[in-house]
Amino acid sequence: MNFLETIPTSKAKAHFSELLKRIKEHHESFAITRRGKIEGVLISIEEYESLIETLEILSDRELVESINRGLKDEKKGRLHSQEDVFQD
Repeated sequence: MNFLETIPTSKAKAHFSELLKRIKEHHESFAITRRGKIEGVLISIEEYESLIETLEILSDRELVESINRGLKDEKKGRLHSQEDVFQD
């Protein structure tokens, strides 16, 4: 994710449609501030869904352990080709 552009609430309200267009077309993200303090973030639905999916994966201890085992196997060269695994 690129650095967030910080925008005051008043500007975000006045330019909301433009911000949505920039998010969709240029994959930008915005931090919305009120009285100089960040109160929220405006991101694309794709980025939001990706973040939620990442949180779900990281909260599954068994899955994370399985991924870590796989990474260790990869480093040690214990790999199998797709053809080996899915032989007819």
